Amino acid sequence: VKLRPGTADEVHSRRRVSHGYLDLILMRQVLCSCMKDCRGEEEDLTTDHSTKYSKDELIVNTDEITDTYSLTKVDIASSPQQVFNINFYSGDSVARRGDYQDYYELCKRSGPMQVTTSCFTAWRKSKKINGAAKVIPAVLPSTASEKVFREAPWIFFFDDNLEWGGAESSPGICNLRDVTTGDFIEFAEGKNGFTKDRAARHTVIHYSKECKIVLVKANILDAMEDQHYFMNIVERYVGPEDKALIYMDVNATIICADTIQGKDFAVTLLATMFEFLDFRPHEGFSLQWGDVNEHLKIDKPKGLKSIVKELTMSNHREYSAFWNEQNCWDFFTYMATKGQVKWVTDNRDMSLDSLRGLFEEYRSVMRTAASKEGITKSWFHLVNKMKVSHRTILNSFGVDTRKVLKATLSDDTVEVMQVVVNYEMWDDRDVKKYAEQFVEKTEKEEKDK
Repeated sequence: VKLRPGTADEVHSRRRVSHGYLDLILMRQVLCSCMKDCRGEEEDLTTDHSTKYSKDELIVNTDEITDTYSLTKVDIASSPQQVFNINFYSGDSVARRGDYQDYYELCKRSGPMQVTTSCFTAWRKSKKINGAAKVIPAVLPSTASEKVFREAPWIFFFDDNLEWGGAESSPGICNLRDVTTGDFIEFAEGKNGFTKDRAARHTVIHYSKECKIVLVKANILDAMEDQHYFMNIVERYVGPEDKALIYMDVNATIICADTIQGKDFAVTLLATMFEFLDFRPHEGFSLQWGDVNEHLKIDKPKGLKSIVKELTMSNHREYSAFWNEQNCWDFFTYMATKGQVKWVTDNRDMSLDSLRGLFEEYRSVMRTAASKEGITKSWFHLVNKMKVSHRTILNSFGVDTRKVLKATLSDDTVEVMQVVVNYEMWDDRDVKKYAEQFVEKTEKEEKDK
């Protein structure tokens, strides 16, 4: 029987001795970074974006992981990486608290980069609320000791689907958890010290200096326009001596394509632009669209993307099917006959022509602001600058994490910790797609797909 610690202090002590070898690795990283600074080497983001991590920096010790943490190894034949399953959605609250603690410690010590594939099934079955979404563990000053909180890293979560209701039962994608108690941490403005902030043109932030947490509703348009986008946001809150755990969504946050919704480059851009279109009806009406069975009553202003989400809430496949380019244009054209459509940042009226013009403008920027895989250069800039003192955790419901790793790491054989959440709950389609991402395909096969 594994005894679970009761406090974050005990967790910290339990891990310290067994991971001494990782502390040596971190020391070497710092020395290498200092040598690079002394040589005056500059970052080149124009050609090869892959970060030069060595195998030693990212290596994962399977026996130590399974012996020390509440994870089990998952055998996926096609995966060159080791995959571990963690439980967040079954068992009692005491057991889940221990799992949050283990995940937090693992994120701090599993190397500069890690991948977590969250459980879409659990989120969908719970009506896509925060309490069943992506787990983001954090330490609070009110429940941890002064020493543990002082040494704790800042927590960042970048995701384009963040919602600001901020409660456990609110719609959203952020399952923010106190690792000491296992309780949900509310993050609406005014709760737990959270304050609203903005960055770039479209990005909204809720941050709490009191709790050392920064939640960023990331915007792919902003990320494409400025290669310093992610770095600037992190440096706004984190001092030179601070450390950070940076949880990063993939689809429509650092890559302009969304495999989990089946969106291509152009449609991901349109879906992002729909976030900034505010619809104001001339009068109340009942909306029914295409093959969607639901009827939605609209009698007050709403965001255009919110309307799409509400219309297809009961059927995930209908939401995915909505996002094709022609359907987006047709939907906008129809809605423009039912009311005013405005661009929220400057309140200007949007016609079909003006939206198409803005779409082409952003698409032109994106062609030069991303890698051939559609990954924004601001992601590579963040990784290259932050790999020594911070930890980056790709946290996604989709399978584009593999694409990001291959583009980011210079050595594709490097071991990167892969964590799956409640793998036993996944449906057959998700299990199959997860395994397929590790199967190498020829260029022709990728094109045919």
